[in-house]
Amino acid sequence: MTLRRYLSAMSLGTLLAWFAVGLIVTMVDPSDTEPVVFAVFYTSLFLALTGMFSILGFVTRVMLLRKRFFVSRQVAVSFRQAVLLAGLIITALLLRGHGMLTWWTTLLMVAALTSLEFFFISARLRR
Repeated sequence: MTLRRYLSAMSLGTLLAWFAVGLIVTMVDPSDTEPVVFAVFYTSLFLALTGMFSILGFVTRVMLLRKRFFVSRQVAVSFRQAVLLAGLIITALLLRGHGMLTWWTTLLMVAALTSLEFFFISARLRR
């Protein structure tokens, strides 16, 4: 897959996911709905955030930081970090919805994801 195709597919998927989030937010009453709708909402929000963070991360790496070597590696790193950041946001929203989000749970989640990212970085450096 070429870089242009990847960016086009990721942009289209991200737009569709944001469209689904917008539809759910405007059309669904949260106090009178099934749990499946919440699952669809959080899934589409996760996909929308992942796509947005992935594209922004890749553009930032290539354009601003001038990291033009191994573009496929830059795509993989930006996608991995986008998934981690989107997962953090979705988990925080789920915990907030259940009244369990505190500053220390947020700090633990950030520490866990930071440790996971350091693991990926160190595993790549060993190869």
